[in-house]
Amino acid sequence: MGKEYSDCYYCGGFVEERLIPREVRWKGQLLIFENVPIGVCTQCGEKVVKPKVAKEIDHLLEGNIQPTKTIQVPVYQYA
Repeated sequence: MGKEYSDCYYCGGFVEERLIPREVRWKGQLLIFENVPIGVCTQCGEKVVKPKVAKEIDHLLEGNIQPTKTIQVPVYQYA
C-alpha cells in the first residue's frame, strides 16, 4: 500500500488519515460532517482534505439532504 498523503507542507511531518468532524459554513449556517477522512500531521496537527472528499461534501450540500441529528451551540461575545 502506497503513502496516501505527502509530508506536511507546513512542518514536513508525517500525515496520517483519521476520521474526524469537519465544520463547514454553507449559506450562513455552520454545519458539521462527522467521520470525514482527513489527513492530519502527527507533528503539528495541520489538516489536509483530499479534493475528492471536498467534492463529495459539496455534492452532499448541493443535494439538500437532511442532517442525521441537530445540536445547539452556545455563542459568546468576545469583549
